Amino acid sequence: MQRQHFRLSALTLALYGLSSMAMAADDTDLKDIEVKAVAQSQTAQTSTPKKQKKSDDITSEAVERIEVTGSRLQHGNITSRQMIIDADEIKARGVTSVEELLRTLPQNLATIGAITNERSRGELNQRGNQASVSPLGSLGVSAANLGGIGAGQTLILINGRRIAGAAGIEDGFVNLNGIPLSAIERVEISLDGASAIYGADAMGGVINFILRSNFSGSTVSVQHEVSSNDADNSRISLFTGRTWTSGNVSLSLEHSKRDPVNNYKSGFRTLNYADYYNDSAYDLRSYSNGSQPGLITWGQYDADWNYSETGITLPNGTDGVPSIGDFIPLTDADKLDYVPKDAGPKTKSTSATLNAEQKLTEHISAFFNGLYTRSEYSRELDYSTSALNIELAPGQYYNPFPLDYFYDRTYSSATRVYYRPIDEVATGVLPSGRISSTQTAWNFNAGLSYEFNSDTKLDFIYSKSGSGSDGDQYSLSSLVSFLADPNSPNGVACYNGALAEGSYTASEAEYYQQIFDKQCEAVTSNDPNVAFNPWKSTAESSGASIMDFYVQNMVENRSSSMDNYELRLNGSAYELPAGTIYYALGGEWHDSGVSSKEVKNFTGGEISRDMYAFFGEMTIPVFGKNFTVPGINALTLSLSARRDITKSKGAVGTVGGVTYEPGVELVYADNTFARTTPSFGFYWEPVKDINIRGKWTEGFKAPVYTSLFNVSGTHTYDTTISNDPYYDCTAHNDCLYDYGTYKAYAAASYLAPNPDLKPETSTQESLSVGWQPSGTLAGLNLTVSYHRTKRKNEYADLSDLMELVASDQRLGLEQFYPRDENGKVTEQRAMQFNIAGSEFESMTYELSYYFNTAYGSFEPKITYLDNMTMETQAFKGGDKVSRLGKIGGVDDYKINGSLRYNYNDLTATLYAYYLPKYLNNYLSYMSAGTVYGTEHDREVDSYLWFDLTASYQLTNSLRINFAGRNIFDKKPPLAVVDQRPYDSSRYNAAGRTFSLEVQYEF
Repeated sequence: MQRQHFRLSALTLALYGLSSMAMAADDTDLKDIEVKAVAQSQTAQTSTPKKQKKSDDITSEAVERIEVTGSRLQHGNITSRQMIIDADEIKARGVTSVEELLRTLPQNLATIGAITNERSRGELNQRGNQASVSPLGSLGVSAANLGGIGAGQTLILINGRRIAGAAGIEDGFVNLNGIPLSAIERVEISLDGASAIYGADAMGGVINFILRSNFSGSTVSVQHEVSSNDADNSRISLFTGRTWTSGNVSLSLEHSKRDPVNNYKSGFRTLNYADYYNDSAYDLRSYSNGSQPGLITWGQYDADWNYSETGITLPNGTDGVPSIGDFIPLTDADKLDYVPKDAGPKTKSTSATLNAEQKLTEHISAFFNGLYTRSEYSRELDYSTSALNIELAPGQYYNPFPLDYFYDRTYSSATRVYYRPIDEVATGVLPSGRISSTQTAWNFNAGLSYEFNSDTKLDFIYSKSGSGSDGDQYSLSSLVSFLADPNSPNGVACYNGALAEGSYTASEAEYYQQIFDKQCEAVTSNDPNVAFNPWKSTAESSGASIMDFYVQNMVENRSSSMDNYELRLNGSAYELPAGTIYYALGGEWHDSGVSSKEVKNFTGGEISRDMYAFFGEMTIPVFGKNFTVPGINALTLSLSARRDITKSKGAVGTVGGVTYEPGVELVYADNTFARTTPSFGFYWEPVKDINIRGKWTEGFKAPVYTSLFNVSGTHTYDTTISNDPYYDCTAHNDCLYDYGTYKAYAAASYLAPNPDLKPETSTQESLSVGWQPSGTLAGLNLTVSYHRTKRKNEYADLSDLMELVASDQRLGLEQFYPRDENGKVTEQRAMQFNIAGSEFESMTYELSYYFNTAYGSFEPKITYLDNMTMETQAFKGGDKVSRLGKIGGVDDYKINGSLRYNYNDLTATLYAYYLPKYLNNYLSYMSAGTVYGTEHDREVDSYLWFDLTASYQLTNSLRINFAGRNIFDKKPPLAVVDQRPYDSSRYNAAGRTFSLEVQYEF
């Protein structure tokens, strides 16, 4: 960045004189007079003394564009408090990806990431009233989640502009893996909520990645990191640029590779944790993982209603056709205790950025910036925890069991077998399964700026971005199930629902039909060479090849897109005694779309949303400069408002109500809403060394497509209303069942989409107090911040209510259970409504002190985050459910500390991270407002780890960076989550890592 020249008032000096670390409390000043650009990174101390950029040698007439986070004012909004992490601080933290960088923030809850995405109860899998994301859709996806409010509530910007969300995921959150770390100049983070500035999706906060630009020269960096758990990674990058008197251009390139985590080295070595907890529920082995020879298993309950698995198998060494008498009972030793080799995908990524600015005339400037990333992800599936699950028809050559032999135990007329191909894999007959995808993410911004004078500027900006993912999965899979068929010799017929209902494209249908036909023969034929033998002990035994079941069982082409046009006028309105009133006015239009199988299953095809918005923002200096009174050294007010009008259109059924299949004519409905979101803020200096900021703002998030639309349309079916406290069916003589303590009467259940849903809404409140004393305590920085977010009108359907609410409360909600004049339920509405709410509340305490000695400078810092509230309420007046201090929620508190040392060309930083104890309640669940399975809840121990980084400037051109993360190789506390013994949302499964980076400038 080129040096800017400032004429500073007392207020500006107070702001820019603060000494803080790179995550500073303060952002920009109010710019009371002629300031061409405000560099927010100046409010944060960097990890090393910055070298002057080579571009400083050239005086450029081009005005450098500064996109200020949390404000559209070209000089920023002093009432908004931000954290800023510059490029040197990123180096100092020793991270190698944007995902790792955000995991160092105490405010971020890492619910979406490489290994965490594999959870069965993760944010992308168990989604209530939304479509769950497929394994291909979640592969290689990482997201920010400030405050634990939800990934879709944290807005990600690049150079101040929105970009398309993760490919095919309707929530709209950005995949962090598409942002190259080496291209980042700084990261600006606002926790205040910013819907009044940016519109939807900013309830939790905003993270703005500013890419490097305006630089003359070139820098090459080579980095390699080794991991104690084999998750090594390497990266090489180039940044080059050129400036001239009227403009500049810069380019960055990056290529990186990352290996998956070795499960054994990470401590994942068994599926049986029963002895650790003295609880059989933590024996996660299962007969359904299969064996060789295959096995048949079913569940059973004892007299005390305790569930267990049992079944039968054949002795090892069996081959040929068994008789029923050959089978023996399963024992505990038949439960497979084997874990997969790796966790997370193997990754290769290449990215490029381009930035250019040019002053065309005295008043007109043009700019362009763009980013492109291409990544390849792959993960091996080694059949360790998933067997080939097949059904054998009666009369199949290797099936000795007649029709319905196991029906009272497995509820299947056929014989269901779980077969694990141990020898086939060992001998190379069967390749390992795999899941892989190639992903792209790109965006560009282009615009023109007309500068009327130093304070007034008109900008026109066009932005376009997209993300895509092409992937597939190969694994063992049977496409065949059976339907009863009295005309068939064996009483059953092969069936596949997706093929029968026409759910595939033409090319997919052709492929799967061929697989289906071959598998149907394998599970029904009485020919020993055609029939598949699940009882064999070796790959060379009789029967059809297992390759008939090696299937490309998932293929996806996913995408998300966004187009945006914005016209914005920035200027000064009036000069007050305390300074200048600044304003920003404008409007924007954008179209965002998404395409993926899980969304198309609801909408019938690709779908998009149009948004029109008008916005205004103003800062008013009431006191400042020489206009002060006792107790008010400075006071600035801010006002902003935004009007959003959003429209979307989707399918709500089929013409004539026929069953949906591709090609059927659909009925469409519109969803339109308009929302005005205001915001008010203030900045107050009661005395020179103390500043107080406050902000109140509203926010909103538009309903996702699968909450609004459904191609299945409206369905009505019969149901019963049980033990209704508001209607006595006995007195009205219309009970279906009347057993005294149990009564039920008939009602219609009405299942339908709700295109009239309105957006979720929120209010955010924040207050911070900062103290930066002068004199003998100069260098001390103390900040205390309070944040509260209250969300309203969240979406809930019957399944949510049945989980969170007692039945008598649920039956009293008329949205779902309308009643007639006698109080009888007329219909049960299985629809979504705006009804739920949640609240999040926290306090943050930050203390740092910068001081010089004869042996160098030191800066200790500590951040204490106290999360006070994280609770959900199904409806107003209902019981509140807290997730605070539990595995799926935020921690009670977090403590981050650091000590930075700088001496001449050497900078070293020691970081400490502390997580308190929390409750692992992953195995418990809630039903009708009551939590069950709490006997399996376990407290997870606290965790403390240390990172150490150092940087040394060998010459003017050569710099070496070292980073050690988790330097003492502290093992994570035991927290069993989906078979793994650690919580991947809180623990970096790479373990201890050491990296070395060499940077050369020329």
